Amino acid sequence: MDTIKITEKSAEVFNYVKNNGGRVSVEEICEATGRAPRSINANVTDLCKKGLAEREKVEVEGKEKPVTYVCMTEAGAAFTA
Repeated sequence: MDTIKITEKSAEVFNYVKNNGGRVSVEEICEATGRAPRSINANVTDLCKKGLAEREKVEVEGKEKPVTYVCMTEAGAAFTA
């Protein structure tokens, strides 16, 4: 099995999601890390491509756009960054 390598910034996002119940909104990650949504989404894309996380878009009443959640996959739950 190949070792999965992730960047320090992707690890920051990954660990935040893993340590906060495995399902966190991109907005919450931005607030917690002080980083921009664009930066966080780039890391989420990296984690998704590696099978460690998935995006889940949820329509929320009162919100103009769907809220994007980052959810751990089974592989993500077993992975240590």
